[in-house]
Amino acid sequence: MSITHSPARYGRLVSGAGALALGLGAALVAAPSAHAADPRDVVADSGSVSWGFRESFRRYVGLQTAALPPVGAVPVGERITLVAPAEFDTDGTPAATVDTTPPNETLPYLLPVSGGSVTDADALSVTSSGGAVFHFPSHAFTVTVENVGIEVSGGVGKVVGDLSVVIPENDLGYEAGTYGGDNVVLGDVATTTVDVSGGQVSVTADGVTLTQAGASAVQDFLQEGAELDDLTVTADLEAPAQAWNPAVTLSKSSGFDPATTSTLTVEGSGFDPAANTATRPPITTGQPTGVYVVFGKFGQDWRPSDGAASTARTVVSQRWALPEPSYSQLKASNPGVADQLVLLKDDGTFTADLQVKTDDADGVYGVYTYAAGGAAANAAQELAVPVAFTPAGGGGGDVDVEVTVPEGDDGGEPGGPGEPGELTWTIASGGAISLGTATQGDAAFTASGDLRQVTVTDTRTGSPAWSLTGTVTDFFAGSRSFSGSALGWTPAVGTNTGGAVAGAAVAPGSGSGLKGGATLVSAPEGHAAGSVSVDAGLDLAIPLSTPAGDYTGVLTLTAVG
Repeated sequence: MSITHSPARYGRLVSGAGALALGLGAALVAAPSAHAADPRDVVADSGSVSWGFRESFRRYVGLQTAALPPVGAVPVGERITLVAPAEFDTDGTPAATVDTTPPNETLPYLLPVSGGSVTDADALSVTSSGGAVFHFPSHAFTVTVENVGIEVSGGVGKVVGDLSVVIPENDLGYEAGTYGGDNVVLGDVATTTVDVSGGQVSVTADGVTLTQAGASAVQDFLQEGAELDDLTVTADLEAPAQAWNPAVTLSKSSGFDPATTSTLTVEGSGFDPAANTATRPPITTGQPTGVYVVFGKFGQDWRPSDGAASTARTVVSQRWALPEPSYSQLKASNPGVADQLVLLKDDGTFTADLQVKTDDADGVYGVYTYAAGGAAANAAQELAVPVAFTPAGGGGGDVDVEVTVPEGDDGGEPGGPGEPGELTWTIASGGAISLGTATQGDAAFTASGDLRQVTVTDTRTGSPAWSLTGTVTDFFAGSRSFSGSALGWTPAVGTNTGGAVAGAAVAPGSGSGLKGGATLVSAPEGHAAGSVSVDAGLDLAIPLSTPAGDYTGVLTLTAVG
């Protein structure tokens, strides 16, 4: 939070305004909570589900144990067959030795991974394709198990798959029909071990037992709780999506002298180069247009995404951050604007130098970014960072305010005392003012801190009345914002040899707060010549609907006398 001031000389009515950049750094949080990672897709055909259903069942069917006449046993090699693209796992252990050529049909299976999604080790789903068919006509069934996968929720695994049991007309007392279904939870897992690292996921499911749903599907050929084979999964994950979180950092945000022109360097990061596309010249339609990077005096309602007219944006200095190939195209076709262009790199970064100047120190200035070149409005890339001026001859200092997060500018040196016959004010330096971490109450997020002590000295002949007032803008974090009415203060006068009085307290989050302006301290006409020190407690009451973010606003102190 930076404050500047300007002296009011004897015999003049002067409005000396200073900008106070209020940095609400870091995130607004109700309470620390884990943020789930974005799910990543499983790459199809990048791995396999290794499973054998149930070893004793493979042995039972593979050997056609106790095959009944007149049907008898089916030929070796036709007892357990595969559903493509499944393969026998030749590195696995067969359930029985059968008189057939390799591979042994009682081997377990490798089922190619067909897809899935992984959030983390406690939340994932992996599916496969293919399966196995168990033929045992003399016992009146054909069982098909296919498309087996693993689901993990809250760290607990379940084996899922399609299960079909066909029972023909028979003399064995079984009711003919087709049973089972798709996506049946076949097995409960006693121990699920998951590793998500290096772009891969692996899962081991130990202690798998048949569920009630599985037992019902096989018509109780197997009972609920029957031991099934352990299952393993390996697969690759799609590369995580690029996270684009636009942000800008200024080489300096306060202390600029309006009487001179200064250079300000803006470092941008997290800007998606492909987010904005051209709809008109000079960029070819459909090519990326990047963002404008502007120093200027903008209204509080300036955002194109909110329908603000261009008249709400007074541009002082501008650069155009353009990605390739638009950057090279425009430089070649319009050499006259080449010096206005900066490259928006593929990683979303840019560096732009802006000229900072003004003849209106009372204005609220800042650095702004927004979609360029006639592209549709992009709220995510509409950023605002206040910039403060220190009028020539004025004292003052920089004070940063933090709530949970922002790192602000270090405080500058306060100005010297005013000349005889002057009204002057200074603010103590001292680094950042920490409002702590905003905490959640029943009705709002709240945070509090203290304004650095302000000293006002009036040595003017005749002791005319004076006042020092404050007004705050809305607070912004990228495209997010909350109203300046969330900020309030409670002024208190300390040492007082000048007959001054503290302004009334302003409650945060009610009415217009400091957004509507309020008096910090004042003195009536005819007051004693001297000085006064004044402090103020700062309080925020932020709506519970406010998204997390690093918020910045501008509090302007104006001396009138």
